[in-house]
Amino acid sequence: MYLLYLDESGEPNGWTSQRHFVLGGVAIHEGQVHRLTEEVDDVQARFFPGVQVTIPFHATEIRNGRGVFREWLPARRMQLLESMFQCISGAAFPNLIAFATAINVTAAKTPDQVLHDTFQDVCQRFNTFLLRQFRQGFPTKGLLIIDRAHQDHYLRLIAQFRKWGTDYGYLDNIVDIPYFAGRHDTRMMQLGDFCAYAVFDYYENGNRANFDKISPRFDRRAPEHPADGLKHITREQCSCEACSWRRE
Repeated sequence: MYLLYLDESGEPNGWTSQRHFVLGGVAIHEGQVHRLTEEVDDVQARFFPGVQVTIPFHATEIRNGRGVFREWLPARRMQLLESMFQCISGAAFPNLIAFATAINVTAAKTPDQVLHDTFQDVCQRFNTFLLRQFRQGFPTKGLLIIDRAHQDHYLRLIAQFRKWGTDYGYLDNIVDIPYFAGRHDTRMMQLGDFCAYAVFDYYENGNRANFDKISPRFDRRAPEHPADGLKHITREQCSCEACSWRRE
């Protein structure tokens, strides 16, 4: 089974201060969760030697020097960000696969529509990956794990998808209802947060530094193919990583 840990970056109703909202995360094969958890625990051990309690890593808090990172110099915070992104970039396919959907303000109407369209799109991409794995002789299913802060929205949406399907059909390979967890509950949710953060920073600020680290991890139908696991919903003419090849 693949566990897709999803998180939001930006606000679905924050269009006075942003131009993009992102729903993204990482799908991890169940057999790799323990190993990747140990990798992130090792990162904590390097930066917080001797601290036994789990410190949840949130990309925005680290970047902006908030919480336990408020006394850190920028260079040290950047080293920690780099170490966390290395946990994602160093995981080979198919142990970890990234998925993300970004929506531009030009395609945003209401907060409910923004959440519906991005969640539907990510689910469809995850379902397509699972179907491809099945056709290649690796029958497996998927489970969604979402930040519990957004529980009500996504329970309602998944109920709609199961009853009426999505614009792309039914999500037959995603089992059960989503499960909800906080970033302090699982290291994998923290990796999902870093994925969503990097995609948001790329679209909102044009910053490719962290995006380029995770870009090779996005789902692809073939190694040489552009990223199927990344989508940009916009009404503007766009030449971004997700849009350019789909216009060809």
